[in-house]
Amino acid sequence: MLSESDSAGKHDFTNESRRPWYREKDSMETNQKARKAYEALLTVTARIPVTAEYAEFSKGVKNLSQQYFGKPYGKEEVNTYVTAFHDAVILYSLAVNETLKEGLSLKNGTLVTQKMWNRTFEGITGNVSINEKGDRFVDYSLLDMDPETGVYEVMF
Repeated sequence: MLSESDSAGKHDFTNESRRPWYREKDSMETNQKARKAYEALLTVTARIPVTAEYAEFSKGVKNLSQQYFGKPYGKEEVNTYVTAFHDAVILYSLAVNETLKEGLSLKNGTLVTQKMWNRTFEGITGNVSINEKGDRFVDYSLLDMDPETGVYEVMF
């Protein structure tokens, strides 16, 4: 992770929003320095789905975060690890249900794991495909900051 230290303190450069360089509590000078640094940064990130289901899921995560942890999300996106974990739980539940339906034991972790391989299902992030070795196919986006607006946009 890149970082910048100045008299206002440390400014972490993470790409969690469309304006990752901006921090509401930082001074205009600090934000302008951060924005300048971000002009040269291209970011590869997991694709964020544009579906009603994903929007509802994201809203729910943000509400739970505020309700249980007192952490307001604001305008930033829900971290892709949250959505990937959600899809992983769905995948695991599919394998468990299939194992039980076949009358097999859940104590055989190898068997349950193999039932997660070589399958496709609809997750919160869209169509989720796992290959025969258990690797997930993931869509990525390339983000670049528009120098005029300071907003990160999907390039590919």
